[in-house]
This record gives sequence, C-alpha cells and structure tokens, in this order.
Amino acid sequence: MEPNTTIEAGRRSPLTPSLTEEERRLLAGRELEASHASWEAAEVLVHQRLYVDALTRAYFGLFHAARALLFSEGYDARGPNAVVEVLSLRFAGPQMPPEAPAVLARGQRYRELADWGVGWTVTPERVLAEIEVYEEHRSGLLAMLAARGVKRP
Repeated sequence: MEPNTTIEAGRRSPLTPSLTEEERRLLAGRELEASHASWEAAEVLVHQRLYVDALTRAYFGLFHAARALLFSEGYDARGPNAVVEVLSLRFAGPQMPPEAPAVLARGQRYRELADWGVGWTVTPERVLAEIEVYEEHRSGLLAMLAARGVKRP
C-alpha cells in the first residue's frame, strides 16, 4: 500500500480524497460560511481597534476558506497541520500561489501566539499588513470555490 493511502487509527490519510459527494458539498458549504463569519468579525474588530483579536479572526477566515476547498475536493483535512500539508502537496504551485501554505502556517503560529503567548505583542500596522496578505489569499480561495460551485448553506 502506498504511504498516501494508509489507514491510520481507522481513518484514511488526509492526502487521499475520501469524502462522499454529499460530505463534500455539506462540509465545504459549512466551511465557506465559517470563513465569511470569521472575516466579518475581523473587520468589526479592526474598526474597534482590537488588532490582535482581528488578526486571529482573519486567520480563521483564511483557514476556513482553505478547508472548504479541501473538503470540496474530497480531502478530509480537519486540523490546521493537515490543511497546510494537503495544500502544500496537492494544490500549491499549479492551482494556487506556492507561498499560500506558508501564509496559512504563519497565520496559525500568530493565532497561537495571540492566544497563548505571554506578553506577545504586535503593532497595529503589522496586523493590518498581515490581514491584507490573508485577504489576497482568501480571495483566491473564494474564487476557486466559486469555480467549483461551492455555496454557503
């Protein structure tokens, strides 16, 4: 059996499409909705000058859009590391900018620091610049989802 198709702990590898058509549609739609909700929250938080919280919500807007894409293609990549891995190995380059998985991984790290980093600070300018990068990549993912017919529930 190839490494990408091994069954670990009763579950297929996230590197092998395994979701049914119904699961693809349902999960992708829910993730798309979560992406929009997180992005809207980030915008509100920026206006309230709650920059660290805005950064984490913007990250989740990007993360949920990425996961919607993976679900729409049948990849059962649930956690952040699995999402980055599948994006890196299956999509980066020919279908999306090669740096997209790295942007997502950086966002994941910033989210961890924002939530758990004792004394971690970031300037409003850095947050706004990072959110702009997330927006660029999220827009690309949303276009890919629209081309695949993925809709919000």
